[in-house]
Amino acid sequence: MEEIMRLGIDLVQISRIEAVMKKPFFKKERLFSPGEIAYCRSKGKGAPAAFAGHYAAKEAFYKALGTGFREGLWRDVEVCHNDFGAPYLKLYGTYADTARQISPHSPVLSLSHDGDYAVAQVLWEE
Repeated sequence: MEEIMRLGIDLVQISRIEAVMKKPFFKKERLFSPGEIAYCRSKGKGAPAAFAGHYAAKEAFYKALGTGFREGLWRDVEVCHNDFGAPYLKLYGTYADTARQISPHSPVLSLSHDGDYAVAQVLWEE
């Protein structure tokens, strides 16, 4: 059987995310889980970069999935971090169901920040 790899990547301008998050209409709770919000806020001055990275991770996952964001909630894709700080994804709801249909493997996430940009890459074996 042929191995198929799915790849998603997303680049986000940190200052753009920071500006949007300052708007009165913006609700972090629509995009991020309580755990993600707590993690990003714990970064102090680095919070905008953390939020941008988490946003990029969700976008990269949707691209690797091959459907984009169509159903479910943004919070159904949660960025978590292990004891060493390495990021990984937890999936809920529609996205967890779809992921189980596509692959028995978990998607692998990598995040990076430099200057005014955050980038996320998701690699997923079918």
